[in-house]
Parts: sequence; C-alpha cells; structure tokens
Amino acid sequence: MNFPLFVARRIRKTQDTSFSKTVTYVGIGTVALGTAIILVAFAILFGFKTTIQDKLTSFSGDARISQISSNRSLAESPLTRNKEWESNTVKRSEIDHIQAHVQRPGILVGKEGLAGIVVKGIGKDLPAKQLQKNIISGSNSLSGPQEVILSKALAKQLKVKTQGSLILYFLSAPQRPRKVKVAGIYETGLEELDKLFVLADRDWVQIMNGWTADSLGTYEVFFKNKDNLEAKTNALAKTMPPEWRIQPLTEIYPALFDWMTMLDRNIIIFISLLFVVACFNLIATLWVLIMERVPMVGLLKSMGASAAQIRRVFWWNGLFILVRGLLIGNGLAFLFCYLQSTYHLIPLDPESYYMTSVPIEWDATTWGIVNLLTMVLVGFMMSIPTLLITKIQPTEALNFKN
Repeated sequence: MNFPLFVARRIRKTQDTSFSKTVTYVGIGTVALGTAIILVAFAILFGFKTTIQDKLTSFSGDARISQISSNRSLAESPLTRNKEWESNTVKRSEIDHIQAHVQRPGILVGKEGLAGIVVKGIGKDLPAKQLQKNIISGSNSLSGPQEVILSKALAKQLKVKTQGSLILYFLSAPQRPRKVKVAGIYETGLEELDKLFVLADRDWVQIMNGWTADSLGTYEVFFKNKDNLEAKTNALAKTMPPEWRIQPLTEIYPALFDWMTMLDRNIIIFISLLFVVACFNLIATLWVLIMERVPMVGLLKSMGASAAQIRRVFWWNGLFILVRGLLIGNGLAFLFCYLQSTYHLIPLDPESYYMTSVPIEWDATTWGIVNLLTMVLVGFMMSIPTLLITKIQPTEALNFKN
C-alpha cells in the first residue's frame, strides 16, 4: 500500500474546516483560471498568425519568383515561362502547387469616383477554393476577358456592386479605356491588399501589356508546410534560372511579420507571469494546509513515519488540487474556444486587426504541452513548502494548537 497516497486521500475527504476548504478552492480556482487563460492565449495567438498568413498567402503565395531587374515600379518586368522548371518543381515533396500571374498598374473609374489600382492577371492554375474563402459577393471565377474581381473597399469607394460596370485605364495605354464588369467582390481585411489589387483574366492582361503568352510577371509558390519558409525558398532558389529571384512571404511583408513577432514576445511574458502566480498560489495553499495539520505531522513522526513520507503526503494533496484545476481550466478554455470559433462572439475592427472577429486556432499539440509543462513546473514548485515538515519536532507539533 502507498502510505503517503492513502493518508493524502483521507485528508482530502476530511477537510472539514471552512478555512481549509476555502484555501483549497482558491488553489483550484487559480490553477483553473491560469490554465484556461494560457490555452486561450495560445489559441488566439495562433489564430491571428494563421489567419493573417492565410490572407497574405492567398494573394502572394508562400514565396514569389520574379525577374531580376532594376525596375522598382508596380509594372513588372517580364520573365519567360519555363515549363520544364514548372514540371520539375511541382514534383518536389514540399511543394503544394505553383501559379503564374501578370500585373499592371491602372486606374478604375466609377460613376462617383476613381481609384489607382494594380490589375493582377490570374489563370486556371489558381485553385477556386483559394479565392473562395475571401469572396463575399458574386463569383470566385472569371468567365470573360473583361471581367474583374475587386475588393469590398474599392467597391464602396467606387459605388459599384456585382454585375456593375467600371472603366479601366491601363497606365501603359491611357488613351484606350476598357469597360469591365464586376464579377465578384472579395475582402481580406488587409488594407494594403484590399485597396490595391483588382483581379482580372491573365491572358487579357498579357495582351494589354503587349506580351506574348510565354511572358509572365511572377510565379507564386505554395508550400505544403508553412514552417521554415526561408530555408525552403533558399533550397528552391538553387533550381531556378540565374536571372530569376525568389522572395519568401516574410520578406514581401516584413512589417506584418514583425508585428506578429512582437505578439509572440508579449504572449511569452504574459504566460510566464501566469505560471509564476499559479506556482506561488499553490505554494501558499500547501503552506496553509501544512500549518493546519502540524499536530498530525507530529503524530505521524512519533509513529515512525519519515519526513520524506510526510512530505509526499502533502505533495499528493497538492497534486489533487493541481489536477482538478487543470481539468476545470481545460474545460473552460475548450468552451470559450468553441463558442468563439462557432459564433464569433468577440468582434474586432478589421482596419486595426485585419479580421472581423477574434480568431481561434485549435492545436492539440500545444494544449498537451501546456498541460504537461504546468504539471511538471507546478509539481516541482509544490515540493518547496513541504520542506517545512523537516523542521517540525514531534513534541512541539503535538502541543501546537495549545
């Protein structure tokens, strides 16, 4: 029979004093609240990062390949399509797919306004599901050469709806205006994308540029796994023609990724403070429980129990508190994450946060690691107050309450 565990169970069932119960409940509540906040914080952090990266990826890929040139304008320098390189690249294990684009700056004119934009030509190699998640009205595909998909911000600025008409001027040929029809309206929440890009048929944009069918503006590369983008792009760069260059997403939008790195640092500091609070609260809880059981400690010592055995009694008592707190905390975190991901209870200002509600990213691995680290760290810290037992003398302990 495990003597320390047996005594700990008996203590747990006979905590009759209201103060002892109150302290125990406070300990459980602290662990539960701390665990829930940590799990929710990670779910929201990963949600922010995943949502923003998905929005950026849907318009720029995980990496972008373009022609090396001194051109710094929005009008791209053409690169010659390399079908052999395309077929070899899609066979690589880390590649999901690649797609080719052509873009050209222009001006969109509506009945009540105009906007400077970049026309991005998309082709059949762009998966429909990639664009569909950002479409809020109309179609996610182009059925004609002079159809466009524009953002909600531009549609509001130009006072136009789906199936409405606009006049498009390419800056390379301003004397030749084109009438275009709005096939769909998208919204990413990223202002620098929404106020700039208009999607059109790639072949049509090539013709407007005066390019041949083999001339492209950029390749966009999509990886199956988003980790270690820099290493993957460096490996892919070794397979490219020397006149091409490749940029990972982190290099294309450095400000956004710097902002997400800052979020990581803030979360680490916040979670560290929560761990410290939870540890010290459990230490205080055990300390009070030990002080209330000093006569029992003296009795056990006088009956031959070692200090190590008695310390394990209170360690088991603390573990009961910890496990109950973890179970309640995980339940609270799961409930919050489910309600937020399903019903979007907490809204956000898209102009500041790039999304309309607090995002949630479910990650079983992170939840498991948080629970394991909490048990290991707090379990270790619980050993500190039990050191008091080694200083308790049986004769003094038996007369403690007198």
